[in-house]
Amino acid sequence: MTETETERLNGLENVEQPGERGGPGMRGKPGKRKKLTLGRVFLIIFLLGIAVYHVGTIVQMFTSFEARVSSRISLQDITSIEITRSLPETADDVVVTVTDPAEIAGIMNAFAGVKLRSSYASHDFTRSYWINIDVNKAYRFSIRVDDAKYISISDSSRRDKYSSGSFKIINDYDIRSIDRLFP
Repeated sequence: MTETETERLNGLENVEQPGERGGPGMRGKPGKRKKLTLGRVFLIIFLLGIAVYHVGTIVQMFTSFEARVSSRISLQDITSIEITRSLPETADDVVVTVTDPAEIAGIMNAFAGVKLRSSYASHDFTRSYWINIDVNKAYRFSIRVDDAKYISISDSSRRDKYSSGSFKIINDYDIRSIDRLFP
């Protein structure tokens, strides 16, 4: 056997058959495929993490008056609601204090179905109501309603990111439940 024949035979032995790892139909070098797959797995996990974060953020943007106020207190524990009406064209604010349980229930029920979306507070309004809710004779909630379109809620008993927030009212809210209290 000549040297050329030996090289040819050795060359044929080292040639991989179609379908074998690293063969002509495969991309990349043998062993490199595992690294690409592992990199893809990490990329997929990373992208899924980002997607879950953004979905969670969007879900947290939407809430309700029920979730922010009504579910945190019992209607029977509300001892009074003080409402201050503020009109930009007048310097005099009018204050009304409601202590009648039926009136308190009416005001709270008017807010019951209000749906909210995180938003900045309105700076351009025709009338604004500042509502302070006392629970068991102690100040608990401060609520500001601007033109029945925007609402800011602050809970004095909480010390987390949900203690206050500004929202746009995204469904119909009948402000007459508050407006009718004023002369």
